[in-house]
Amino acid sequence: MAENTVVKEQLTSAMVDAGAELTKKLDEMKFPITAALWLFEPEVNEWRLVFASPEVAARGSREVYDRIRRAIDELKEKATAAPLSAIALMDAETDLVRLLRVALHTGGGVNRIRFSKNVINGHFIDDALIYRVA
Repeated sequence: MAENTVVKEQLTSAMVDAGAELTKKLDEMKFPITAALWLFEPEVNEWRLVFASPEVAARGSREVYDRIRRAIDELKEKATAAPLSAIALMDAETDLVRLLRVALHTGGGVNRIRFSKNVINGHFIDDALIYRVA
């Protein structure tokens, strides 16, 4: 009998460093970030670098992606492990961001908190590396 096994994509140290650098660069650009994290999406077996900001609702995704693209361009090789294609945007008041705020509050800086196999108010989070939840 054949059995299929799905191997989980790894969050590499290069990805972790690139996400931290990009978060810092967005801070330097005075871009408001409520949450920044790598989030594993098991349905597609991929990691997404998620940024939550009130600017998503205020200005729209297109303008926010443009600001992030400019930050990536400025970082050059420091951001190669966090391409725009791996980035997802959320409004600052999305359910996931509110749930994460229930579990932890990092304040303003850039942290590296691993958050794996946790349930918050009935919502399962497979794996995440959190830089900020404020």
